[in-house]
Amino acid sequence: MKVAVVPLALLLLFSGCSNETPGAGQSPSPGITNTETPSQPTGGSTPPATSSAPAPNPSTDRYVGLATALHKRGVSIWWETDLVARWLDGPAAFNQAIARLGELAKVPGTIGFKVSDELGYRDGLITMAQAADFLRQSKTELGKVAPGKQLLVDAIVPELGCLPWRGTNQQGCAQRVRLKYPAATAAAMESYLRAGLIDRLDLSTGLLEDSTYAKWGLTKREAQTDAWDRVRNQGWAQLTILQARKALAEPDGYQGSAEQAGADATDYIDIPVTAGAKAVDIWTWRQQYQGNTVSLLGTDLSANSLWTELVRQRGRGRQLVTHMTPSAMPSDDAAFARECDLAATVFTAVFVAAGTG
Repeated sequence: MKVAVVPLALLLLFSGCSNETPGAGQSPSPGITNTETPSQPTGGSTPPATSSAPAPNPSTDRYVGLATALHKRGVSIWWETDLVARWLDGPAAFNQAIARLGELAKVPGTIGFKVSDELGYRDGLITMAQAADFLRQSKTELGKVAPGKQLLVDAIVPELGCLPWRGTNQQGCAQRVRLKYPAATAAAMESYLRAGLIDRLDLSTGLLEDSTYAKWGLTKREAQTDAWDRVRNQGWAQLTILQARKALAEPDGYQGSAEQAGADATDYIDIPVTAGAKAVDIWTWRQQYQGNTVSLLGTDLSANSLWTELVRQRGRGRQLVTHMTPSAMPSDDAAFARECDLAATVFTAVFVAAGTG
């Protein structure tokens, strides 16, 4: 029986609190000190520079070099850029970034661009209208320089983790986060999707602490299942290509046991895929974060419990994605090639840093 899609704004009437951490979603966006809504559209007021030049040379452009090495191993490429920051910086910065992305679009294996890190969640986009304006301008300008390439948005929708359809406490939780992040509400996200502004949505449900769910009489796994069921019932998978996202990198690599890795795979891969996610974004291959180098594998690149589980998931046909940047890769050619080989054994696509600043 076909389930009717009911507007989320009516179903999720009140709002709440989220204890979102890197582990609950993705790498957190830095705090934005300037929270003033621009008085006029910040980006796209002048036409972006377009170029008929060939794709950047992988031997002289390290970002393209990494993407090229991965693509030769069968990996698809997403270019990762904080286009929100460039848009907020003004037309010159925005157009410069758009021009760079237009050049990168010519690199073989390119699917499209991840243009935001947690849209509307501590990124400087304050209102739904402002976020929609950013998305509309980004999609329009990228369509000019990179026709046929997809626009991907990375998002936390914190009220989903509050489960406001369950009762009064949950509704209060959701109301608080809606007021705090009006551009990242479920209703806002659905409006962007219905406007056709997002080709692919990389979604975190903004799960809360285990102790919070325990007070509500359920486990985090039950909450994750409930939240993704809500996303499925709202029909978001018919409005965009859905992906899930989860940060599992730790200092010196994933430290959990085989049991924990299995549980993480169930919660953050199996449940979203069952509910309609076409791929799962696992942050991150290696990156500097809060004074540490966090990664999926340890410094010697030997397999750990998570890697073993990810290999198993790939064998089941799961589409897995991670993030890589040339600044975190070894300079030695053999070591660089070894890491690309390893990544290609698990990940079908990679977010490669675009070098847009």
